[in-house]
Amino acid sequence: MELDRVAEALDPVLVPLGFAHGQLGASARDAQVIFCRGDVGSRDDGCIDLVVDLESSPAWQIIDVRYWGFPAERWHLDFPRDSSLEAQLAALARSLPAELA
Repeated sequence: MELDRVAEALDPVLVPLGFAHGQLGASARDAQVIFCRGDVGSRDDGCIDLVVDLESSPAWQIIDVRYWGFPAERWHLDFPRDSSLEAQLAALARSLPAELA
């Protein structure tokens, strides 16, 4: 499935940073891939999620990337919005290690 490429592209970047492998949820036109990073200091041993939102219109594209570990004004991460899914994933694979380290 084309959406599996999101986890395949970002798992090698995010797992070494302490995130779990991406988990995909999808409907006919919308999808999310969620990467959970354990929050060791929390009272409930919860996760801090990196969420990649996608939409099919007509081809799958990333429409938002959020990291809940940042203050509210920084939750939404930059990525090339008007690019193909492949170009978006390549850009995120380059930028996420520095941004999330």
